Amino acid sequence: ERLGNQVSLREIANAAFFERIELSATGFFALDKSRCGYDFGPPPDDVSSDAPENQWRGNPFNYFTQGVVSCEVEIEVLTGNHRILRSDILVDVGSSINPVIDIGQIEGAFIQGVGWCTLEEVIYADDDHTWIRPAGKVFTSGPGTYKIPAFNDVPEEFNVSLMEDVDNPVAVHSSKAVGEPPFFLGCSVFFAIKEAVRAARSENHNDSYFEMRLPATSERVRMMCADKIAAENIVAVRKNEQDESSESAILDTTQLVSSFQPKGSY
Repeated sequence: ERLGNQVSLREIANAAFFERIELSATGFFALDKSRCGYDFGPPPDDVSSDAPENQWRGNPFNYFTQGVVSCEVEIEVLTGNHRILRSDILVDVGSSINPVIDIGQIEGAFIQGVGWCTLEEVIYADDDHTWIRPAGKVFTSGPGTYKIPAFNDVPEEFNVSLMEDVDNPVAVHSSKAVGEPPFFLGCSVFFAIKEAVRAARSENHNDSYFEMRLPATSERVRMMCADKIAAENIVAVRKNEQDESSESAILDTTQLVSSFQPKGSY
């Protein structure tokens, strides 16, 4: 009132500063324990030993955010590179207060998950990487060696939808948090890549079981395709290891290719 109705925000802030008036507000919110309270202690005496834990421990979370995704990828067998041709995501965020923000959060978390399971390989000095010293040193400690997703890693067709008219009476305006839940949906790209690798192996007459570990780097995808070039290199590496260790076992090409695991992309 003293400053008048036409005063600027700058003048209000300046006056409040010299008058020692706080212009920010803080608050705290605690959920009702009857709704969300998890008992980490031992079970009560009146609970049978075969009772499900959720029956007496309570609810660890106020609500859950669910989502589903379908991905289509293409791999280049000779280089191990991949392209995400299309991703369709549907997420339950309750009754979204701001769909634009929620969709942006979903897109960002999904791409973060894609990077985690396809690009972001952590390499450190161990028995598989003896050229890194001292022991235990992390080699991928900066942008030159630790690669995160870029523009070219985004799906070429990227569709994100929110479920409509979903009630969530235990939160503000039936909304749901959506910051991190879509992160794991990025693993769908890894599993799609693995299916593409399986198809490539089948074309090379190799239908045996194989274990493919995260992340699906270009090297790992290339070697896992198990074509003639990859198989010859895998056998040669194993033979050299046998020569160095004086082993005399018979090399089974199919078994070697199926159990092979790359030791880092550097």
